[in-house]
Amino acid sequence: MNRNFKLILAVGMTAVLVGCGSNGSTIDPQRIANRNVEFDQYFTEIKADAAPAKPDENGFIRRWTIIEPINKPNSGNTVFTDSYIQAELTKEYFKGQFTNDINALPKTGDQVIVESEAPRAGGRGGFGGFGGGAPQGAGAGQARPQGAPGAGAPGAGQARPQGAPQGAPQGQGRPQGAPQGMGGFGGFGGGMMGGGAPAAAAPSMVKDTLEWHSVDSKLFNIKLIRFAQGTSNGQKRYGLIFNAFTVINVDQDVVVRLAAGSNASSIWWVNGEKVLTLQADRRMVADDGMSKRITLKKGKNLVRAAVINGPGMSDMCARLYNEDGTIFKNYTITNN
Repeated sequence: MNRNFKLILAVGMTAVLVGCGSNGSTIDPQRIANRNVEFDQYFTEIKADAAPAKPDENGFIRRWTIIEPINKPNSGNTVFTDSYIQAELTKEYFKGQFTNDINALPKTGDQVIVESEAPRAGGRGGFGGFGGGAPQGAGAGQARPQGAPGAGAPGAGQARPQGAPQGAPQGQGRPQGAPQGMGGFGGFGGGMMGGGAPAAAAPSMVKDTLEWHSVDSKLFNIKLIRFAQGTSNGQKRYGLIFNAFTVINVDQDVVVRLAAGSNASSIWWVNGEKVLTLQADRRMVADDGMSKRITLKKGKNLVRAAVINGPGMSDMCARLYNEDGTIFKNYTITNN
């Protein structure tokens, strides 16, 4: 046995021993990535009368008031068709959920009792959520508008082309005919391994006391899954509906477009009008969808979002664009 062969054999055996560990098990990187973390690693909770905030340097809205998530346990993500999310994300779970009265908005610490489906045993269904939908950036079959930041990175795509999409169908960041929710193993696992549609049997129902939290995000994207874990002592993670709002204050009437991204599906409203829908299983990409033209009135304007996730990660981001394609940042953000 020559020296080179002995050296290779020794290195190989060391790698095997290190990989196996003392109990012969391997570390699941997905489990480590999803384990519970401290709430304040991602958010700063603010008081009801906190001083107004500004959008960040790239125009992203970081201040939101979010209610602890509502259970909606789906074993896969293939159910996120347009009709399904329209029904589930516009459903009123508690009185005042969709109020457009600025003066009646809930404040941090306010609580409501919500009846929802009981979480199901097993958590993640098969590979559902492993792929999480179309990969970030320019995924297969995914056409993104020029100037939109690939992979959701802030700072990229500062300028959009003149007359960024006018009157385009809501939430269409992909060309006609592009497959929805087929990225990674998200669609495959949800349908083939995760069970796809909810079980036909009537679900068990539970009542939860949920609390509103006004937060400033420490990242440009709002890590909803971390919000869920941090406000539930790690008990909630997947199969949830998130409801959030923020208030945009402008000095004069201005015409803008709302650009947003979410994981997974979401609906967005401005002053009570539904302006953007992001359907199907998808990963969050900044500017994944852009609304029609919206007129923000002088004073306070209410922006609302509802996001649903299945067995996978969940986050969202939003910012505003001027008609000329530049990022609109001349406003303040409050939680009332």
